[in-house]
Amino acid sequence: MLVKTPPKTKLVPVKPAPTRGTSPAQLDVPHRGRSKVVRDSVIRFLFWSAAVLGLVAAGTLLLSTPLAERLSLREATARSVAYANSVVKPLVDKKVLAGDPGATQALVHLMSSRMADGSIAHMKIWTRDGRVLWSDERGVTGRKFELEPDVEELFGTTEATGQVSDLDKPENAQERSEEELIEVYVGFSADDGTPLVFEAYWPTERIRQDVSDIRWQFTTLGLVALLLLALALLPLALSLARRVDRGLAEREEMMAQALSASDLERRRLSQDLHDGIVQDIVALGYALPTVAAALPHEATAARALLEQVHHDVARGVAGVRELLTDVYPADLEHGGLEHAVQELAERHRRNGTEVVVAVDLRLGEPLAVAQLTYRVVREALRNVAKHARATEVEVTAEVEDDRATVEVRDDGVGLRGASDVADETTSTDGLPGGEGHLGLRLLRDTLRTFGGDVTISERPGGGTVLRATFPLALRPVSTR
Repeated sequence: MLVKTPPKTKLVPVKPAPTRGTSPAQLDVPHRGRSKVVRDSVIRFLFWSAAVLGLVAAGTLLLSTPLAERLSLREATARSVAYANSVVKPLVDKKVLAGDPGATQALVHLMSSRMADGSIAHMKIWTRDGRVLWSDERGVTGRKFELEPDVEELFGTTEATGQVSDLDKPENAQERSEEELIEVYVGFSADDGTPLVFEAYWPTERIRQDVSDIRWQFTTLGLVALLLLALALLPLALSLARRVDRGLAEREEMMAQALSASDLERRRLSQDLHDGIVQDIVALGYALPTVAAALPHEATAARALLEQVHHDVARGVAGVRELLTDVYPADLEHGGLEHAVQELAERHRRNGTEVVVAVDLRLGEPLAVAQLTYRVVREALRNVAKHARATEVEVTAEVEDDRATVEVRDDGVGLRGASDVADETTSTDGLPGGEGHLGLRLLRDTLRTFGGDVTISERPGGGTVLRATFPLALRPVSTR
């Protein structure tokens, strides 16, 4: 009885491991360049500086009107106090208090001359009982009006009070057609000590002029000061940006070296397996049929045992072959991402699972992108085979803008349907928290290192969807 010799196992060709570590450049990981980091930092600094300058300018424009009003009111009050005590007070004697027309001529002449130049719009002199002792408006002199409490408190003092008036008081009946005026009341005494109050109305044109001056002067001063400060801080911002960029570059180099070391170890492991245990097992598989053929014809049991061992060895060689492909798929280095993914899918097809694959050819270059895409698909299919009990799986890997998107959909039992998942907790990032999903969590950590992420969600109609995204420019990002 002859034992059939199985077909020779096709081994995965593995390139000899290099004697030196792979440089970061050999990983084909795109580098954005230091100038972009510094340029982006300077642009952000200039943007926020311009925003602050704009806020200061807007704030100055909003505050200029009330500030100018207060300054103009203070100046009008000071002028009214000086005018009442230096000009009006000496002209108010007993005859003026008695209402003698001849005695008031000098007062009228002086008051009219002052109003003629437009610096004061109207003037009045009040007595304690609310009587208008004198007014430039006809029909008001000699009449009595109710005084406000703050005005009544001025009699017998030298204090003053003022406000911007809308001319709505009864004594302003003849003045209401005019614009708003600055109304100032000043307490003073006549020659004989009679307490009086002098009232003056100043035009608001001064306020408008002050507003214009303040807007120009304060806005210019604030903007120039902030601009000088921004220019002084610009070298510091550039220095900090360069330091941050150097830190990112060092971190990128460390990550590239880590990837390089990982790639080198995978190559060495594949080489050692190929040249060592795989060759020994294959040689053993070749020797077993020869041993079986040399047995006596009546050694049926021994021959059957050797045949079973031969099949086990062939199955072991096939398993090691798959392991070599998983550890280091040689086709990836030559743009064979789709072929490598199809090999992964074929294993599941042999186990009865229909797998549909659609891979964007642009993901085959550079090598680092192809390796990461392959790793995502491999881990996703492993989870499907282990947990999902699916009959159909759809694998999609495509490019969206400047990012790679890998989706693996299955029609299995879903996240809550699998017995080994239902009792496990789900972490805050949406991934299963059990120990059986360590590979998936390691994949997530790797993707996040490069600015990507992975999520698992329920598929409408049943099953799960694993979605992974990462930038095509695989540059490590800060996790702080």
